Amino acid sequence: MNRHFILPILATVAVTFMTWHVIRTNRMEPMVPPPVQPSRTPYQHTIAGAGLIEPRSENIEVAAVVPGTVQEIRVRVGQRVAEGEILFRLDDRQRQADLAVQRARLAEAEAQLQKLQQMPRPEDVPPSEANVQKAQADVEAQQDLFNRAEELVAKKIWTEQERVQRRLALLSSKAILAQAEAEDARLKAGAWQADVEIARAKVEQAKEAVTQAEVEIDRLIVRAPITGTVLKVDVRPGEYVGTPPGQPLIVLGDIEVLHVRVDIDENDLPRFRPGLPGRGYVRGDAATPLPMQFVRVEPFVEPKRSLTNAGTERVDTRVLQVIYALESPTSTVYVGQQIDVFLNATGNESRPATEAAPEQRLVIQ
Repeated sequence: MNRHFILPILATVAVTFMTWHVIRTNRMEPMVPPPVQPSRTPYQHTIAGAGLIEPRSENIEVAAVVPGTVQEIRVRVGQRVAEGEILFRLDDRQRQADLAVQRARLAEAEAQLQKLQQMPRPEDVPPSEANVQKAQADVEAQQDLFNRAEELVAKKIWTEQERVQRRLALLSSKAILAQAEAEDARLKAGAWQADVEIARAKVEQAKEAVTQAEVEIDRLIVRAPITGTVLKVDVRPGEYVGTPPGQPLIVLGDIEVLHVRVDIDENDLPRFRPGLPGRGYVRGDAATPLPMQFVRVEPFVEPKRSLTNAGTERVDTRVLQVIYALESPTSTVYVGQQIDVFLNATGNESRPATEAAPEQRLVIQ
């Protein structure tokens, strides 16, 4: 008879255990406050966005314009530099050697031009004049012989052939005199103007070659494009650097005034107007607002870059970037830091921060 009670007893125990398990698993867990309170809007009608802190000049990414080995780094992170100040230098020994060669060629071209401009040489003039005098004396001697031959032929002492020989000798001496006078005149006239112009052009060409070599050396010296602060140094002496795009070696920025680049979702654009007042909150510090002042709107709606991979976020979301300036922030902020930004959609900044509207939006980062 005990066998008839075993099955009901087991069933009762199973039902009791199941009921106890269900009640325990469905027990309400106590509410645990978040470790960090999220930022909440201080306005009744708000436009929320994600802000990225950047320098007033934006991030200026400096890289080498030519590949080479880094010889010297002149700056460090956090250092303030003036416009044109040297950031780093590349090895320039080969370019210095090329510059020396070009300067030697320039000196040679200038010497050649100076030589042509100083012609004739003073010591070349007396020999040339002596040749002219010698030719003149020879002409006079041949003229006298020819006159004597004329007389002797008239007296029938000499033959006609001898008179012809004297006349040809006279003509030859006159031609030699003309040649000597022409060479003397050419010598005293100096260099041909066309040769001078060619030499002058070669000098200019050599000067340009020297300038080009100096420019190539100057390109190995990377200078600061603006007055600002060194934010990042990603290069060391002895490293070989190329010129790949998107790989800056030094990042500069003017952080005297910090800007906030706010991404406003395209769905909020109908309610946005340039100049809306706003406040920012550093993530992790929802109690300290950062007052901001409107600067400008970059009128180009572009795809959102800082995606969170949330399931409700569309990858085709587009945002309008609005620039605000931080007005003497009370808390420490850094370039590249993300903050939560709330804009007053009503355009009135007089509403106190304690009168928060029930309709609050969390910033989706």
